[in-house]
Amino acid sequence: MLIEFLNNYQSAVLLGISLCICALVTGATYAIARTWLAREDIKKRATVPLPDSSESALDDRRSLRHQKLAGASRLLGAVAVYFVPVGDASVSAVSKNLNRAGFFQPSALAWYYLIRVTLAVLFPVAFLIADQILVFDMDTSRYLTALLGSAIAGLMAPRFYVSRRIKTLQQQCRDGFPDFMDLMVVCAEAGISIDQAIGRVSRELTQTYTYLGICLHLATLELRAGRPLTDAFCTLAQRMGIEEAHNLGSLLQQSEELGTSMSDALRVYSEEMRDKRMSRAEEKAHALPAKMSVPLTMFVFPVILVVILLPVYVRVSLM
Repeated sequence: MLIEFLNNYQSAVLLGISLCICALVTGATYAIARTWLAREDIKKRATVPLPDSSESALDDRRSLRHQKLAGASRLLGAVAVYFVPVGDASVSAVSKNLNRAGFFQPSALAWYYLIRVTLAVLFPVAFLIADQILVFDMDTSRYLTALLGSAIAGLMAPRFYVSRRIKTLQQQCRDGFPDFMDLMVVCAEAGISIDQAIGRVSRELTQTYTYLGICLHLATLELRAGRPLTDAFCTLAQRMGIEEAHNLGSLLQQSEELGTSMSDALRVYSEEMRDKRMSRAEEKAHALPAKMSVPLTMFVFPVILVVILLPVYVRVSLM
């Protein structure tokens, strides 16, 4: 009877832990889905011009969906107090990294720390369940080290994902910047102003370079709000995090101060961007043989060696 009671107790504990894990995974999935849908909404708004009146925005604020989202945001903000660090410098740095990763929502910071804490709890729980099922043969020190390591991995996984995403989006902006400059040259030669040209180019580039088009759309909104051109491009350069955007801001500021032709300056800079992209492509092509030597040595060469020596081994063994 005692053994049966212990078995039932273990089953109940495992069932409770499994339900907790399902709840945590469901919450994390919901957070990721909400963030993805918000990014898609920004992408759709970047492809269409802004309306002339604000009636639709007022109607949206009166809608039931907007009220539910506002209530969820207030609840998330109240919960985020326990997860977001107090220092303004750390909060500002994390917010900038999230913006560079493509998460522009005000609640992105709260979701980031909430996911970190959730994964820090979820990974050790998963390790404990795996230990109950597979029965790892480890002493106490290794067991505690693995448990602590899983918690640290849960804390570091979102940061690693954000850093990888920043690098991917920066590479996307770096690849699409020459196309952006070519379209800006065409718009400048057609007599279109800079703010209108950026808005037009952002709608064209959103289909191929999504993040670059979104950043340009945000710069267009800042220019329409009355922000100076140099400040808007400085913010754009900080959002992209690439050297080309910083250089473009300095170029536009110098052209505006010296009174030189904007189209000529953009054309020269566009040719320079094309040359840089070609140089990066040639650099990757020249580095390819050195990178291919490692997999060839590890995987292809042993197979060829076995294919060559196997008939010799068989003949010698038969003799």
